Amino acid sequence: MRVAINCLQIDPSYVGGVNTYTLGLLEGFAAIANGCRFRLYVTSANQHLFEKFRKYDHFELVAIENGHLLIKKNICRATLLSFSRALYKRTSDLVFGDIRKEMDESDIIYTPTVVLQCFDSRKPTLLSMHDIQHCHYPEFFGWHRRLSRKITYGLSARYASYFQASSHFIKEDLLAHFTEIGAEQIDVIPEGVHAAEFATRKDCDAHLEQYRLPERFLFCPAQLWPHKNHLTILRALKNIENTNGLKIPLVLTGAKYSAAAQVFDFIGEQSMTYVLHLGKVPFRDLVALYQRATFLITAVLYESSSLPILEAAAAGTPVIASRTPPNEEVGRILQLNMFEPLDAEDLSRLLVSLWRDEKMISSQAAYNREHIDFYSWENAARKYVQLFERIATS
Repeated sequence: MRVAINCLQIDPSYVGGVNTYTLGLLEGFAAIANGCRFRLYVTSANQHLFEKFRKYDHFELVAIENGHLLIKKNICRATLLSFSRALYKRTSDLVFGDIRKEMDESDIIYTPTVVLQCFDSRKPTLLSMHDIQHCHYPEFFGWHRRLSRKITYGLSARYASYFQASSHFIKEDLLAHFTEIGAEQIDVIPEGVHAAEFATRKDCDAHLEQYRLPERFLFCPAQLWPHKNHLTILRALKNIENTNGLKIPLVLTGAKYSAAAQVFDFIGEQSMTYVLHLGKVPFRDLVALYQRATFLITAVLYESSSLPILEAAAAGTPVIASRTPPNEEVGRILQLNMFEPLDAEDLSRLLVSLWRDEKMISSQAAYNREHIDFYSWENAARKYVQLFERIATS
């Protein structure tokens, strides 16, 4: 069975999210024995991310010139200003027609990057529409981004043959917002993690010496987007300082996006010198931070699932997480400490109770290490292959 995987929308400068998902899944495909042959469609700009897959006999890379691709994308972006879904579809089908014809040589076309690029494939298409945040928090997006999502997500919902959802919550969310999708079209396949990469103990102190970290700290690896909800964490920590006289150090990583100004203004106004932002860090430093942290903390308002939770569990670091439906699903397999996403007082109480509880820290770390294999990328890849086979024979 020949599977085309559309990686043309992978931004090589972005760290995390869909990039981590795509590369992790591809490594899962590489690790398992299966009857699939994968043709990866990449760009001349992101090709270096996928070079390691050339060594596998069942992988092939097809590189599209990035300059030509940018012209195609810009033509489609301009069409958005017509506010016409039909015109956008005709334009996308036309400008990406040559690439679509080449992908149609495969038996199945899989797109891991949220939306389709064209909508007239002759072969079955599988799409990972990871989340529909704009339906819940439109205020987090500028008007052009909202318009783009409304048109491209709507067309993708109508024209994709099948969908992968990382949680049952996202499956139900898609069904609630896109009536053209049927429940039989969506398969729930959880995200994965390379447990060995995060569990292997390396010289953490050597990697982290440059950052001058405190001995114990909370770790929050999240891009500075509004839905990551950094402010609830900061408010909780300030409450603890004011009420208990305890300053719990917080280490942040991630690039500066639309929530950055608000986050840094709060830190400065509240004189929270015990909060450190390291920006984007190399992968080896990220692993060391997971391993050195006392807790991972994530206060996200909305997402399909949480790769940081899985990475922390693999590293042996207990997790404090917002009580969202996807996190509650993960909590059926792993042990998590949960709080209401916008309730800083709830989080304050939880942090005070957990911060010095060494017995709980040790027991949760051990439990999660024993159960993290449920979320291996190999397991995810096997479920995908089963889905490919079912699609091919349907």
